[in-house]
Amino acid sequence: MPDCSSALSAVIECHTPSLDELKQVFETSLRENFQHVQVDIVKCPDTSEPPFEMTSTGFGKDMRIAEVGGPGNIYPVVRKENQFSFKKIAEVCQLPDGHVMGPGAGPWPIIGVNCEMVADANCAANKFETRVIKIEELTEKRYELSRTSEPTFNLLANLAISKPNDRSSDVVHFKCSVRTGKKNLPETIRQGLATKFGNTPVSMAGVFILDNGKAKIHVMPDFPSCAWGHEKEVNEWLRFFEMPGPLVNVSVIHSYDPGHKLRLEHTHCYSSQNQGDGGHYHYDVSPETVSYEGWFAPAQKIYRIDEI
Repeated sequence: MPDCSSALSAVIECHTPSLDELKQVFETSLRENFQHVQVDIVKCPDTSEPPFEMTSTGFGKDMRIAEVGGPGNIYPVVRKENQFSFKKIAEVCQLPDGHVMGPGAGPWPIIGVNCEMVADANCAANKFETRVIKIEELTEKRYELSRTSEPTFNLLANLAISKPNDRSSDVVHFKCSVRTGKKNLPETIRQGLATKFGNTPVSMAGVFILDNGKAKIHVMPDFPSCAWGHEKEVNEWLRFFEMPGPLVNVSVIHSYDPGHKLRLEHTHCYSSQNQGDGGHYHYDVSPETVSYEGWFAPAQKIYRIDEI
């Protein structure tokens, strides 16, 4: 199985606005889509504590984004053999002891089937606690959330890499509730960045909690048994569910793609192990009752790996 972790095609320098400027962008964009909005600048929360329970105490310090593979590894041809190592990707991104978090596709050779992933890898501590969500027809929910210590994944991921166990970074913090617009939360933020900065790439990553309400989530089933006939079949292949909060979401956002097939917004979520929910976040389905709280930081660079 080929290790494509070192297939670096581009390093993109990001514009890193001040947090005060980003705070204004968040306020403007969120107020266009939510009735109640509060934005400020705070220290990064302790992400090792509930509800996050990650392998690092924080994120944001010297952050960079690894844009790995992409939907092109699923359609028009499934390239499921393409494998990646968290540690090698951290090395390629020039932060070998970094903490890696973000949405992606899990290590199907280890799990046994294709699956969703919320990456959580502390390379300095050699600790890997990635969440994976797979279809499991024999369970009541028809899907299953678990953790794996496997240090690899397959197909695709959008990964935020920061210095681990470092809470010195300030981040943009927000609370918003009662959705009045049609855009989902991360796309609301992304479009606000795109409007403000135009063709200058600004990338951010962070976590947000859907505290109250429900969200539309998909979970990839196992790989199709035959070749795709047309692109519409990909969406028909996905399995969709409504999942209740609280849900912890890990999100990566790019304001602009300077020609490297970036996935402009990608968000995966998970709940506590007892609740057992998770997958690819699309949008909330309870606009009148939904509430969110989030923390985001800007990235310095994007490393494009296995560009497809």
